[in-house]
Amino acid sequence: MLNPVRMRIIHILATTPSITVTEVSKKMSDIPRTTIYRHVKILLENDILTVVSEKKIRGSLERTLSLNIAEIKKHNTLENASQNVLSFLLKKYTQFNNYFLSDMVDTGKDQIFCNNTVLMLTDQEFDQFLIDLRDLLLKNNFEYKEGRRARDISIISAPPESE
Repeated sequence: MLNPVRMRIIHILATTPSITVTEVSKKMSDIPRTTIYRHVKILLENDILTVVSEKKIRGSLERTLSLNIAEIKKHNTLENASQNVLSFLLKKYTQFNNYFLSDMVDTGKDQIFCNNTVLMLTDQEFDQFLIDLRDLLLKNNFEYKEGRRARDISIISAPPESE
């Protein structure tokens, strides 16, 4: 699931109750359609996505998809939490490592950075912060068009270090 293309597909489906693969392709027009189909197939094989309906259109089968929330919840358990965090962090490390090993390194132009901030908040203030952050991310979640490129933003709420 941590593949960037699969995460974008999941994000689209998280904000749209059901959608066809063609509609996903239009929203992700910077990704080749064959690549999207390959990642949708992986998500379907792992029960992360489910087929809501199928319709024949000009000899092709068009599927309408939705997230399989029950399957996602099965993997989002306390027993799996540590492994999920490790997988997430290793994926981020791999992305940074591949970037810094490439010939195209320009951290200023690419706006590459790491930041850590500790906020002093009540539970209610933190809840409001998360709502505001979600709204900000949704407000700035644009579809691909010329001049735009994907920006991979990762946010982690980690337990504080013990004193």
